[in-house]
Amino acid sequence: MTKSQNRNSGRREIPVKEVSEFSLGDDESLRQRIDEKAHEIYEYRGCCHVRGLDDWLEAERLVLSEIALQAHATAQNPRGRARRSQKG
Repeated sequence: MTKSQNRNSGRREIPVKEVSEFSLGDDESLRQRIDEKAHEIYEYRGCCHVRGLDDWLEAERLVLSEIALQAHATAQNPRGRARRSQKG
């Protein structure tokens, strides 16, 4: 990829694994999940060490937005979540 392609690529959707459900109160789990997501992004970008902070911040944004979406979905359908947990 040339420098001009990199500059003009804009924001791309980075294919990463879905965030597993956990509580925001569990700081260690949150930090670990962000760390895992940052590593996925790092690998996706070709293991470029120069962008470590960018990868971490992007991972943090992705993880927190997934948590917010999960919380919103649970708030919208609290019964659906209870039914699923009773099946398993």
